[in-house]
Amino acid sequence: MQNSDQIRLFLIVTTLLILFLVALISTILLLYQRKRIAFIRNFEKIKVDYEKNLLKAQLEIQEHTFQNISQEIHDNISLSLTLAKLNLNTIRINDKDSTIESIKDSISLISNAIGDLSNISKSLNSEVIASHGLITALQVEIEKIKKCGKHDVLFDISGEPVYMEPQKELLLFRITQEALNNIIKHARATCIKLRLNYQNDQVDLNVEDNGVGFLIESMKSQTNGMKAGLTNMATRADLIHGTCRIESVPSLGTRILITAPI
Repeated sequence: MQNSDQIRLFLIVTTLLILFLVALISTILLLYQRKRIAFIRNFEKIKVDYEKNLLKAQLEIQEHTFQNISQEIHDNISLSLTLAKLNLNTIRINDKDSTIESIKDSISLISNAIGDLSNISKSLNSEVIASHGLITALQVEIEKIKKCGKHDVLFDISGEPVYMEPQKELLLFRITQEALNNIIKHARATCIKLRLNYQNDQVDLNVEDNGVGFLIESMKSQTNGMKAGLTNMATRADLIHGTCRIESVPSLGTRILITAPI
């Protein structure tokens, strides 16, 4: 009788232990499943937010591109073609020497317009970056600035250049374009220094000018185009998991330092 009670007690205790272990394992699995679902949802949210930010940046890039095209056509191509048309309209058939000179001038103006159009195509077409890389795209952009004759531009490359994802190189190029655009519009600089330093796991891109500079704290409270440009650079750097640091001193110029993982 005593043995029977002991066996019964043993079975009851064993059953309770098994039920406890089952309940514990079920609880752990349930908690794990909840955490997994929460992680997946959070990951999807991060992915959606990233895609939204990327789309926003791409739309901003597109708008900026359209503005650049419009400005370049208005400032350079339109003027060259207008002058060429004026030369051709004022040709005096009876004056052979004057006619030849006007035709030569018109050909030169039209050639300049074609060159400007080619430069616009090269500098604004993302296919240049995809096909030839960031360095070539930057060199084209620099030659375009030098051609205006208002800025000395120094371009220095160090380290071993590597090709990165086209989207990453495109965003780095657009950040640089934005920095150069701000310098040209606001800095009143005469010299621009562009440095590209390739390291083992990251690339550093520095854009520096000798312009008027500004107070960074005061810029935060403004709503002008320059502040928008600085914000765009920081947003695009964040999209490629990089950083964008701005250093500026009034009368001493500005330096923008972008770092991105390779």
